[in-house]
Amino acid sequence: MTLLELLIVMGLLAVMLGAGVGAFAGLDPGRRTALSTVTSTLRLARNEAVARRAGARVRIDVSRGAIRATGFRVVGTWRFEGLGVVDGFGPLAEIVGGELPFSRDGYMGRALDFSQGDPSARLEVAVQDDPGCDWGEGFDLGFVLRPVALGRSRLVEMGGAVGLDLRPDGGLNGWFISQSSGEDNRQVKGARTRLESPPGVVEAGRWSRVRLSHDGRFFRLYVDEVEVARSFQEGRLWRGPSALVVGGGPGGLAALVDDLTLAVAGTGYEALLPGGVDFAKDTIREILFSPSGGLDPIAHNAPIEILLEFDDGTNEQIYVGLYGTVEQ
Repeated sequence: MTLLELLIVMGLLAVMLGAGVGAFAGLDPGRRTALSTVTSTLRLARNEAVARRAGARVRIDVSRGAIRATGFRVVGTWRFEGLGVVDGFGPLAEIVGGELPFSRDGYMGRALDFSQGDPSARLEVAVQDDPGCDWGEGFDLGFVLRPVALGRSRLVEMGGAVGLDLRPDGGLNGWFISQSSGEDNRQVKGARTRLESPPGVVEAGRWSRVRLSHDGRFFRLYVDEVEVARSFQEGRLWRGPSALVVGGGPGGLAALVDDLTLAVAGTGYEALLPGGVDFAKDTIREILFSPSGGLDPIAHNAPIEILLEFDDGTNEQIYVGLYGTVEQ
């Protein structure tokens, strides 16, 4: 091999090696990992909100470089297809306080017919015995209801901390008790917050899907997936030592109830940014998604920008639109 040929080969090798090193350097896996971590967590929370039709949130800890998505997990569902036996999964549910027939005229199959049962008869679900059923950070309680007649009646009460009542005008009254700190920083019962719907949201003889929820900031009441009342109350809820009870209040309940479900705020998913990447100091600390998947209009009145800062002095922006879309 002549000297000229050797120089040509060495030049070609230099070009190939330089291009390869440049290509690998351009990949910058730390940058890609950071962007993927943030966008994936945001999309996870949005998808949870849409799937559960309940609020979800993302919390950002700037000092730790951590991002956490929290949605809801189902604790139990209960239906009434068996002859006197409550079907479903979750904490034990049983009928106490008297006879309570299963009507064939249910929403889907059979339903509990409180109008034909003993006034004191009620369904009790032992949520107080399930350590995983902690609704302090949020809950979503739903059922379908068909009043036979309208009157002032207890619909549900959970743990002595959350309740929903029927009014004679076809409206619904909700309430819950927040958690407060007492002496020696002990957790004690706090104030009671009330929620009232307009009249006529439910009608005698018509099935309606009713949902009561709290996402850590807002207490909401829905009828047929339409929000009919809302109240702002930030913080944990009180978790009392009693069961989830349906019916059985003073005067009984002249209604049929079917398809009872309960979900509580889960532990969530947390991810950390890789080394060499930080959230900007003024990054928003909490992002709330509404049940529709968009940004909660009460908490956010404009799209959200999240800025990631890299050690090399560059930055990347991630946007969350009002409809919940995540872009970079």
